[in-house]
Amino acid sequence: MKRIFIWLVFPLAGALLFWGADALVMTYRGTWSAAVWISAKSIALPVACGTAFWQMVKLFSCQSRLMTAAMAMATGIWVSGPFYFLLFHLSFGERHMSMGEMLFHILLFPLATLTVALFSGSIGGLVITSALLGLLGTGWLGVPGQPDIIKKGDDPPATPSEHR
Repeated sequence: MKRIFIWLVFPLAGALLFWGADALVMTYRGTWSAAVWISAKSIALPVACGTAFWQMVKLFSCQSRLMTAAMAMATGIWVSGPFYFLLFHLSFGERHMSMGEMLFHILLFPLATLTVALFSGSIGGLVITSALLGLLGTGWLGVPGQPDIIKKGDDPPATPSEHR
């Protein structure tokens, strides 16, 4: 049951957060130089997705399925790329897109997501976010919501009576 919950919530959160933040930056791109908004996407998108992942794992108690949650969130980002492109194209495009073109973009989602990321300038954010989620899924940077384990040879934490 927990696995089904993870595969419903984490992809949706990843897709909405990554591409929603991308759309927000794209809204203001005319007021910033290209270097600023591309750098913002390369830094802000991974930080936002990594922080949201960490908080969601703690909130939903998914520590035992850390890699599953990380891959679910990354899958949501990658699969929703073509839908973001379709939404972006339909809202800002001047030329009509046929149903065949829409289906083509949806069926080729890994390639279409790369194309969308290159088009919108978020390729750096996409690559860094995917790598960060993979790293967070391994648990090497810690497990959200669990206290750090005391290593052999370390002093145990002080009790309140020892602080006096």
